[in-house]
Amino acid sequence: MNHSLAWGLGALLIIISSVAAAQSMSGVSVGGNRQELDGLGSPPVSSQAMGPHTVEKYKTPGGNDLSVTYHRSSGKIVYLESDWGGEMAGAFADYDGFKYGKTTLSEIRTKLGSNGFRFKDRPPASSTPDGGISLFNSYEIKGQNTVATFVTSISAEVIKSSRNKGADPNIGDIATLTAIVIGEKGYLGTIWGEDKVMSPNYSPIDWPGGSPDSAPTPPPAPRQIHPTDYPAQPVYRGKTAKPDFSGRNAHFKSFRTRIREGMAQGPDFAGEFSVIQFGCGTGCSAVVVANNRTGQPYDFPRGGEDNTYLTLKYHIDSRLMVAQWGSYDSGKCFMEYFDFAQGIWSEVGKREVGPLDACYNDIEENAP
Repeated sequence: MNHSLAWGLGALLIIISSVAAAQSMSGVSVGGNRQELDGLGSPPVSSQAMGPHTVEKYKTPGGNDLSVTYHRSSGKIVYLESDWGGEMAGAFADYDGFKYGKTTLSEIRTKLGSNGFRFKDRPPASSTPDGGISLFNSYEIKGQNTVATFVTSISAEVIKSSRNKGADPNIGDIATLTAIVIGEKGYLGTIWGEDKVMSPNYSPIDWPGGSPDSAPTPPPAPRQIHPTDYPAQPVYRGKTAKPDFSGRNAHFKSFRTRIREGMAQGPDFAGEFSVIQFGCGTGCSAVVVANNRTGQPYDFPRGGEDNTYLTLKYHIDSRLMVAQWGSYDSGKCFMEYFDFAQGIWSEVGKREVGPLDACYNDIEENAP
């Protein structure tokens, strides 16, 4: 991957110390001088001029690729991109606690507390050579003139395997970290555009690995996530379609009566969908979301025995679904926020409400 690709939305975080040198990968820092590249111990495998800049690519000891862009006249480094080479030796990323090929987009979102921002003129995702997709998630680094971006990817094989299991996957749970980018704001503005679209919970973040004597920076206090931040298409007023239980939707046949009865009430979520929730035991429930216009049913990523006391809050004119559920394993109650767009559930926020019995309260009672 290189930075001529489209970049966009998602969720990522970065934590830096007050010194610019902390914003580094493989010992090379944005804002540093091209002489830092001598410390890599090997010559570049490629070099290319790009206007007043030069782009050099290096192979690191773990098998990863490091792309460095610097201004030729000053030697100032303005862009770093570390791409996982697929080897376990290079799985440890420069962001502490994250691993290439393992850390998921959902885990990144949970740790960072928001969905970051996207560059307005860039698509939120791009296709990979194998037919999969890559997602791009950006954050301004607090107190610095830099932006960090996490790139997560899903291979075509993983997408196919997930769908063959008879469920529409939560993209955040199967997209894993494959690259990290740090770039100077001014330089990124020339290649990706100046305009940004911030997520509701957006806040600049810090890059880890600053002074060892400094205390870790606490995460920013969460902001409200509003249904109006996720507007839906106009409400569907036509005839309700018959639900489709063929092919990959065959697993919905077990609930066909409940789905048909739920759809008969007309849409109540995201313009054209019906939300159908039904019990599966004590404290257990399952959720299906069905499109009244097309008849297509979709699984909801939460429910069953792992997400007990599940309650939902949603609106006809918004794509936002709020889910409150409890975990017996941790003994805690959580509230999650999902955006449902183009048939895909994307987590845009999550917070701990309190102990498990907090889930006995309504969502409104536990709302911040």
